[in-house]
Amino acid sequence: MGRYTGETVEQAVASASKKLGVAKEQLKITIVQSARHGFLGIGRRDAIIEVSVKEAPQKAKKHEQSQKSHNKKRQSKRQRDPKPRHEPVKENEIDPAEMKRRHEQNVKRVKKVSQDLAEYLKDVFKNLGIEVNPVIEDVRSHEVKIDLQSEQSGRIIGHHGRRINAMEQISNAFMNYHGAEKTMVVLDTANYRQRREESLRQLAERSVMDVVSTGQAVFLDPMPARERKQLHQELQDNPHVKTYSHGREPYRSVVIAPKN
Repeated sequence: MGRYTGETVEQAVASASKKLGVAKEQLKITIVQSARHGFLGIGRRDAIIEVSVKEAPQKAKKHEQSQKSHNKKRQSKRQRDPKPRHEPVKENEIDPAEMKRRHEQNVKRVKKVSQDLAEYLKDVFKNLGIEVNPVIEDVRSHEVKIDLQSEQSGRIIGHHGRRINAMEQISNAFMNYHGAEKTMVVLDTANYRQRREESLRQLAERSVMDVVSTGQAVFLDPMPARERKQLHQELQDNPHVKTYSHGREPYRSVVIAPKN
């Protein structure tokens, strides 16, 4: 790209065309400064342009044809020698023996991590001044149940089950962090979970009576996902009320509202 001057833009273009030896139509022109005549010669200035030569049509056409030919050769080569595509294997396509091996391997991993979790829980409660003997009662591929045996079960459970529920959340995070992903941990002590299920049934019955008598929705206290699920199932066929969850974890709760 070069700069050319003239009393007018047209003269500058003509000068560039002559020096470069190409027609004006082949020039790409950028006006840097327009000409100005001034008054009585005062303030007068020449036009300044920047000029480059456009790519010849034939050359551009050949380049385009060459690029198309190159792309065509690459596509043909890919068709002759396609690379294998790694598609996910569907579960029903896995050999049963392989599925069994994976299941056993996963159970083994969950069992190992749950043993580490038991020691971790023992230390945590010890720091809280509570002597606990965690006993692993059931281990599955994505679930483990641990009974926290202690003479201080009330302190393990906490007010409205808040401590044991909080420890469950920590336990789930522990399993996930140590390689047993998506494993649900159920902590229990002194048969608290069974007693809690019965309490939730009674809570559901009382809440339905309140909703029907007042016509207003009942907002329950925040509770773990497992307990919310139980309430939804308890009342899913009730003709008078509907249920839904409200809020964000760990403060998500169940709302029982009139159906109509």
